[in-house]
Amino acid sequence: MKFSLFLSLFILSIAYTHSIWGDTIIEHSKKHGYRFLVDGEPFIVKGVAGDRYLNELKAFGGNTMRTWSIEAQGEEFLDEAHSLGIKVIAGIWVEHARHGYDYSDRSFVKKQRRQVEAVVKKYKDHPAILAWGLGNEVELRLSDEDAEAMWEEMNELALIVKKADPDHPIMSSVAGFNQEKIDMLQNYFPELDIIGANAYGFAPRVGILLKEYGWEKPYMITEFGPIGHWEEGVRKSEWGAPIEETSHEKAKRYRDAQVAAMDEDSKYCLGTFPFYWSSKQEITTTWFGMFLPGGEHLEAVDIMSYSWNKKYPKNRVPEIVSLDSKAKLNTVKRRSIQTASVEVLDHEKDELTYHWVLMDESQEKTVGGDFEKTPTSYPKLILSISGSSVDFKAPRKKGAYRLFVYVKDTNNGAATANFPFYVD
Repeated sequence: MKFSLFLSLFILSIAYTHSIWGDTIIEHSKKHGYRFLVDGEPFIVKGVAGDRYLNELKAFGGNTMRTWSIEAQGEEFLDEAHSLGIKVIAGIWVEHARHGYDYSDRSFVKKQRRQVEAVVKKYKDHPAILAWGLGNEVELRLSDEDAEAMWEEMNELALIVKKADPDHPIMSSVAGFNQEKIDMLQNYFPELDIIGANAYGFAPRVGILLKEYGWEKPYMITEFGPIGHWEEGVRKSEWGAPIEETSHEKAKRYRDAQVAAMDEDSKYCLGTFPFYWSSKQEITTTWFGMFLPGGEHLEAVDIMSYSWNKKYPKNRVPEIVSLDSKAKLNTVKRRSIQTASVEVLDHEKDELTYHWVLMDESQEKTVGGDFEKTPTSYPKLILSISGSSVDFKAPRKKGAYRLFVYVKDTNNGAATANFPFYVD
């Protein structure tokens, strides 16, 4: 009898502990607005979008990582995050109709529902989980009718998630928004707790626009950074190549979005996730990455660290002031010899190294961050490097090309710039 009573009390104790500790609650008050309570204490998100460089995130002062598919990272990733005190918005991947998945196929819909439920049940009790990121840009390239059906299905998936795990809220990320999309979400996806806005050029205005469109729940900026290559504000060469900003110019965009969301709209915004806490090929090899493939970090990392800590890292990355060449945005003759030079500021006057790469212009026509093949490069056409200057030879084949410069200091910091040119 005593053992039975003790066992009952022990089971009750476990249930009671779980109901209090490990929960994420969205609290709302006039004083604080919306905020997370984790383990009963306020939690301010200092986040990034990615699935790598957890130690670096900790070192620079961040505390949250947003992923797209927690199944791709697994429990080992969550264990590492928890050991570092990092919370995770665990992505639950929802298939896109634009990739060929048919949401009128009931067998597919049921299968995906089971998969979503299984993911939640598998990871819901892990202490690293902050919230669920249900789907990412699932509405991209859908007609209004198909989008309505998609949001209805997302609402069904959200109900499944909440039944399996009532202790963590649901965020879903959209590919930008307008009045029509917000109306659809409110009509067809009422179970959504937090809207995640993937916003680039208009990132500093996300909160203003959401209020204007009548969104009353909290929001997050789940992707932001450089202006998107698809956006109207991007300048282009005469032959249509998008002109990429330097890493220093991009850092200002990260700063402006972060200030607008977390400093000026903190009662409404639950967190931000700059894109991308790694490196990737998308239009160019450097457009979105906050790191280089070798692990060197760019100025966007310094800017986020300043936001989180109210001070810069002890050693700041180089800043590219200008990149000049007669070939820049111009047409040159085949196999002609060209020069380029870069002006750089380094706050600590570190020793700098310069690496130049000549590449084909990407011809990929992907959307939504889909995988792209890295264009061919031509190392033999880099003839000589003298300090911050380079001599290079134009390719012999007619077409569009791009010259990149990577400037690295002795403290794992880097800066990037590039320009397109055309060979005729």
